Amino acid sequence: MTVAVAGLVLAGVSAMAQMKAGSDTKKAYYAQAEHKKLEGRVEAVKAKEQGIQVLKNTNKALASVGAIAYAGGLEPTIGTPQDVGTFGVLNPGLNDFITSKDNEFLAISTANAQAEDLRFAGRMAKKQATIGALSTMGSAMMSYSSIGSAPPGTGTGTTSYTGTTYGRYTTPRATYG
Repeated sequence: MTVAVAGLVLAGVSAMAQMKAGSDTKKAYYAQAEHKKLEGRVEAVKAKEQGIQVLKNTNKALASVGAIAYAGGLEPTIGTPQDVGTFGVLNPGLNDFITSKDNEFLAISTANAQAEDLRFAGRMAKKQATIGALSTMGSAMMSYSSIGSAPPGTGTGTTSYTGTTYGRYTTPRATYG
């Protein structure tokens, strides 16, 4: 096996290794993306549980306002007890619930965006590996074509060289035919 052929074989092995590494990197990024999506879903479930807890606490507080008003001889559905229930308990509770729903949505959308970024990075890693492999093979082919060939400007084409000898030195003279 000549040096040129050995160089081509080694370049081919290197190119295959680059392609495999790019593919493995893409798979790793895709696995990270799935993990991010799962993390987002876990955070969304936590936010949903917080929202449910807010609703339970709000319901208990409203019941307490009504019970205290009734025990004090007031009608719980009109006047001050109703205002306390609406403005002191229900509105803040509703705002907290809406915030928990927003957090739920944000957890999922953020995780999906991060997952898409990771998948994009995986695709780019594979593309970069492909370009690197093609570059390796191109360089090897260029090297293969230049190994063992005559230097540029010398060859066996239609150019012939004759020279005049003056002592030890020969002066070349090219003739084109």
